[in-house]
Amino acid sequence: MMFDLHGRVAVVTGASSGLGRQFALALAGQGADIVLLARRMEKLEAVAQEVRAKGVKCLPVKCDVCELDDIKAAVKATIDEFGKVDILVNNAGGGPFYPITETPDDFWQHGLDLELTGVFRCIREFGKEMIKAGYGRIINNASLFGRIGTGEIAISNYCAVKGGVVNLTREVACELCKHGITCNCVCPGFFPSESNSPEAMEMLGPWINSRVPMGRAGVDGELDSTIIYLAADESSYVNGAIVSCDGGWTCC
Repeated sequence: MMFDLHGRVAVVTGASSGLGRQFALALAGQGADIVLLARRMEKLEAVAQEVRAKGVKCLPVKCDVCELDDIKAAVKATIDEFGKVDILVNNAGGGPFYPITETPDDFWQHGLDLELTGVFRCIREFGKEMIKAGYGRIINNASLFGRIGTGEIAISNYCAVKGGVVNLTREVACELCKHGITCNCVCPGFFPSESNSPEAMEMLGPWINSRVPMGRAGVDGELDSTIIYLAADESSYVNGAIVSCDGGWTCC
């Protein structure tokens, strides 16, 4: 079977809802054992039940990726339970947005801590274990707004951190490939999630549809194949790739 992940251990951050939950279930569906990281343990437990229903093992770990001690504890819990980590999906993120002239310093800093420094620290700490094993697949979830800007909504902080994730991916890919580790980045368009509520998606729908050549937002499951491919042995020569999954938005 192509893209067989049996025997692999995958860590997914921001896994309590939205795209993180979808990524965890997609990887579990291919046979990977899963470590779920997020701040809300009650939601993680619910996702863990869904993952275990796929016939794989699952370890939920309470972890705020803004806190280095939490990340280090999550690495230890993963190694104690499974003895290794093969796949890391950096997905944690989200929050409100402000116009650039009204963005508070503490909000700007929180965005950096959560969506850029958190990614860097997870790569560094889990990457140490991948280096020991001589194998790893790192997948960073950025955004189409890591590649472009927009005048219609005020998201300067989001564009900045996601742009950082995109170029961090490239450098990590260069540094770690000699250890048998690849690092790639997914840049989704608009998908339903906890941040993109049904109300928000309905409000933004006409604007999204006008920008996307396919005329619609993404739907549940349309990112799964990309995550599975980048996590699998079959993508062994794909390294430093920035993969758009946005219905064609960024090609216009």
